[in-house]
Amino acid sequence: MPHIVIEATEPLARRLDFPALLQTIHRQLADSGSARLHDLKSRVHITNTFLAGDDAQAQFIVARLVLTNPRSAELQHSMALVIHNVLRDAIAADAPPGWWQCCVLVETLERALYQKTDSRAPG
Repeated sequence: MPHIVIEATEPLARRLDFPALLQTIHRQLADSGSARLHDLKSRVHITNTFLAGDDAQAQFIVARLVLTNPRSAELQHSMALVIHNVLRDAIAADAPPGWWQCCVLVETLERALYQKTDSRAPG
């Protein structure tokens, strides 16, 4: 169950169409065979209070890819690269003035530590 949790500074988030970006990320990950489309879950948190270094105007997006199924380091890198490139390209297409960053962190969790109920699952 890959989860993608995105945190974005509010001024930068205003420039982006997150529903379309999440659709693109999901589709690319599914098309590459990295994850099943119906297993991907994404959300965006927009923050009004932020600071990068000592620059109060710097903008950033940090995406966390949380994985519960074992995947090779190469596949984890490939999945992170998809997320990074989609977000980076969207930012660069309408770049804010000044400094901005786009980062992706990969977290792996033991499947035994992940609890889930799915209303679509039989019995």
